[in-house]
Amino acid sequence: MGDGKRRSELQVSVKFVYAQVTTCGWDDDSSDLVMANDDVQSRRPGDESRAGAHEARQRWANEVIQALAERRLSINAAAREIGISPGRLQAWLHQDVEPSPRVMRDLARVIRRSHTHLLQLLEWLPPEMSDAPMRLEATEKLNEAIGEARRWLRGATRAVGIRGGTMVAGALLENSREWGATVRNSMRGQRYPVRYAVRVGAHPVDAKSGERGLPDDPEVTTADRRRIEQAIFDTMLRTSAQWLEPGPATGTHWARRPDLVMSVPSLCASRPRGLRPNLLVPPSLVVVGIPHAGSQEVGALLADLLDWSYQDVKALAAEQFELAPDSSAEVVERAEIVAARRLLEDPNGIARQTVWSYLDPKPILQTFRQLGPELPLVVLLRAPDSLIEHVTAEFTSRGDPDVDLLEAAQNLVRRTVEQNRDTGTYLIIDVPDLPLGTGKADEIDLVFDAYVELAFRAAEWLHVNHGAPALAHSDSILGRLWRSVNS
Repeated sequence: MGDGKRRSELQVSVKFVYAQVTTCGWDDDSSDLVMANDDVQSRRPGDESRAGAHEARQRWANEVIQALAERRLSINAAAREIGISPGRLQAWLHQDVEPSPRVMRDLARVIRRSHTHLLQLLEWLPPEMSDAPMRLEATEKLNEAIGEARRWLRGATRAVGIRGGTMVAGALLENSREWGATVRNSMRGQRYPVRYAVRVGAHPVDAKSGERGLPDDPEVTTADRRRIEQAIFDTMLRTSAQWLEPGPATGTHWARRPDLVMSVPSLCASRPRGLRPNLLVPPSLVVVGIPHAGSQEVGALLADLLDWSYQDVKALAAEQFELAPDSSAEVVERAEIVAARRLLEDPNGIARQTVWSYLDPKPILQTFRQLGPELPLVVLLRAPDSLIEHVTAEFTSRGDPDVDLLEAAQNLVRRTVEQNRDTGTYLIIDVPDLPLGTGKADEIDLVFDAYVELAFRAAEWLHVNHGAPALAHSDSILGRLWRSVNS
């Protein structure tokens, strides 16, 4: 049976029960006599129907009001999301006006309640469906319990030190007899040193001991990378591992095959919600900025501060849609758009207690207008002209068609929050001029130090406005870095 047919049947059923509940008929041949205050009063059968309908509407209104409070949604904001006038919703909740069955599904979506549960509260369900909400709620609770158990397992696994780099190296050794692996940490930051990533260098086990160097034929590199990807594709996908091009900082001095070195994110890796997440900060935060503005680094540091989960849209899209490393830019962008929409449309669901980031201009332009009136909280890292020019030159050199969208994406985010948001729900931080393109050995460390400074400012805003931990007392990475220069 198609979705359209099921919706039609449900609407017919609801309207039928709705008519039964609200239509009052009189039986002229009978009446009930009751005693009240020593007076004899006449009550017709329709009075009981009206009283029952009134009580049902009151139960429904109380549930909706509680749900709005939990989501910190005003009546005006909820009405806008549903597509009705605020006065209409106000009348349903406070003036005992019968709500419309036509908008009940949209209302349930906005307040995060079961559609069937709302219908039951209004006594619009036929008797044979009376236990459906209980069954649905039990199923939801079971799924929540399973999800919570998985979260604790992931947290415990993360606590004993299993990381993406060792996962990649272990998968390579387990799934292939022809490859060995060397693992090294990669640090970033001079003033604020942090373990940023793990480098995994692969090499053939049948090579002569100590043999090093690049192959003469680039096709050999391509073929070897494909063989490794085939052996550990799932692990590379899960850990967001990426191949690095040979260079002084990638593996020339330690890897046997500098052309077969992968970088596995550590700081900016996707992470599950922790065991003691902060419950004061509104439960969804997006950090957005153009490439090289630091959205990933700032987002990951804030997630660690709050003990929330962290997701970057591109990595999330690659994992959800199992995108191969050689997927076209168009396919990647489409996947990012879907992933971003899911996070924006469900800030209390899949994005609950999550910090997420995105930086590609086309997904930003095609999704950010869907930003809700209050959630997620937004941190915009506004790039200076020098950074926009640097990224534009970078996009132009590789023929990226999104080169003309960079400034438009940044301006869209700024206009959206400034025109539609209360000032307490967003923060705009101006990124300083970054030493990009200098070619100096300490360039990436100085840039990372600047990102940490941006994260300090965002953390202070969250502390003052939303109850996040103070850096002076936090045991997070950001707290330790702050105290290292302020103690």
